Amino acid sequence: MNVNKDELLKVVKLASQIILENGGETYRAEETIKFICKSLGVKEIDSVATPTGIYITLSIDGIENNTVVKRINKRSINLIRLNRVNTISRQITEKSISLQEAIALLEETRADAENYNKNFSLFYGGISAAFFTLLFGGKLLEFFISLTAGVLVALFAKKFENLHSYQFLSSLLAGTIIAFTAIAGTYIAGFGNYNYVIVGGMMPQLPGLAMTNAIRDTIRGDLVSGIARGTEALLVASSLAAGAGVIISFALYLGIIQN
Repeated sequence: MNVNKDELLKVVKLASQIILENGGETYRAEETIKFICKSLGVKEIDSVATPTGIYITLSIDGIENNTVVKRINKRSINLIRLNRVNTISRQITEKSISLQEAIALLEETRADAENYNKNFSLFYGGISAAFFTLLFGGKLLEFFISLTAGVLVALFAKKFENLHSYQFLSSLLAGTIIAFTAIAGTYIAGFGNYNYVIVGGMMPQLPGLAMTNAIRDTIRGDLVSGIARGTEALLVASSLAAGAGVIISFALYLGIIQN
């Protein structure tokens, strides 16, 4: 079977890039590359994936090597895109689509900035925080304050998506907004517990997936990826705590809240 090496490199590069940019594990990116290449009869396949880059070397005939390197600049969580990549890779192995068609589908998947209604995404951010607040013991007042805080966090997070330090600044701002809204809301109402709002509001912002991937990568022996993802998770968590801590300290200083 004749395989166009340029088209194949483009397919595996796009597939692994989408996986790494949208919350997938590094081993999943490497296995997807091998999965596609083996189905097309590629003789030699070597790939190394990290959270910040992917290195791929292929030899279709076992003689000539072709290499591509791709830098990963931003990472988020989008399980819909991961599912699309899985579907496309299966279609390639089943020979139901050509490499050119796969490239078009992958580029469409990566360019699809929003596959859901923006207003709904804001609402989901708020409602998840609100129900976490109820879970931790909050009442009706805390529920609505947390809902407001979650919507505000989701709204402002959109503004930082294209910045290089997106995760750090977004997490810092999220902690600040959540703590400020919690304290201001309960203070104005004259009752309620701001602690429930802060804890509930922070739960959707915690880097649970990043920490889980860090542990999984470390266990599988991908130490560089594990350390990088673990550091990223700690940075996000520290940013959340720092943002909330500044507001709480300021409120204590002004006497708005008591120890």
